[in-house]
Amino acid sequence: MAPSQNLRGRGLSRRSAIATIGSIGALSLAGCLGGDEDGLSGTIQASGSNTVAPITQIAAEDFEAEYSGVGVNVEPEGTGAGFQEFCRANSAFQSASREITEEEIDLCGENDVEYTHYTVGQDTLAVGVNEDNDWCEQITLDELNQIWEFESDVQQWSDVRDEWPDEDIALHARDSASGTFDYFTENINGEMGNIRDDYSATSQTDEIWDAVADNEYALGWGGVGHLRSLQEQDGTLKTVAVESELDGDFYPPEEQYIEGGEYSPLARPLFFYFNHAELEENPDLIASFARFYINNQHEFATTVDFYRATDQDIVDNHDQLDSVIESIGEDPDEITVERQDP
Repeated sequence: MAPSQNLRGRGLSRRSAIATIGSIGALSLAGCLGGDEDGLSGTIQASGSNTVAPITQIAAEDFEAEYSGVGVNVEPEGTGAGFQEFCRANSAFQSASREITEEEIDLCGENDVEYTHYTVGQDTLAVGVNEDNDWCEQITLDELNQIWEFESDVQQWSDVRDEWPDEDIALHARDSASGTFDYFTENINGEMGNIRDDYSATSQTDEIWDAVADNEYALGWGGVGHLRSLQEQDGTLKTVAVESELDGDFYPPEEQYIEGGEYSPLARPLFFYFNHAELEENPDLIASFARFYINNQHEFATTVDFYRATDQDIVDNHDQLDSVIESIGEDPDEITVERQDP
């Protein structure tokens, strides 16, 4: 029987959700999965974003709890690495912290992978410093570019502003397999992949914030939810207000500025993609999981410190899913999980 731990009932943080993914995902594949009274059975392979994984993991666990014959294996290797698997038809679902690239579209085409994508929430990249950092409360987009661009000559804080300390900046951020990396480099440095090569790179966002929490002179960027979780635990981190491309003022990564559009360009939508061939092979299983995910996406996202997509996003997601189901000759009304509009 698939695991049915209820993470929502435990007040789950994004940080603790990630810690459970490997063990619970493995359990999903253990033993034989029998059908249940609703007829849903089988295993779904979900790859992709480390950032989006906590949302998908809660969706997977709640779906497994509802339908005992189903296992959903969530393997968060990063958006870029996940698309390499998805576009080779090695996974049914792909979570992503950015949209698919032209190169990845071509790879999907080479392998006859047809797909659609769905907006499931919003995330924000945060710039974070140690709690003892009393000088970097605001930063401009040009200063971020100056620090992080390829062949940057910034080594010390004083290289950015004269009044800042003559101390080396310890830089921590995501690696190149990450959609977060792609998003930051494109929006701050002007080109995806444009970044200095002497920073500490990791595939795990919590490792970034752990390192910043341990060093007064560190600077990092990554998903804000991971940072918030660590802040709530021990208060060793704080966020830096970033210049807005909207009006030039400085804003922290807080809900009112994200939803209002002021925290730009570092707020971003989050997605999942699914492979239409998997839908054709097991239409009720794949469509039911997609429908279940969409029906509950607001709750799943906010439970692990993300921000809601719009109600219109949910309607659009349902409409698109209906169209795909109809395109393979199935009736959306016959899918086990019924559509629930906001």
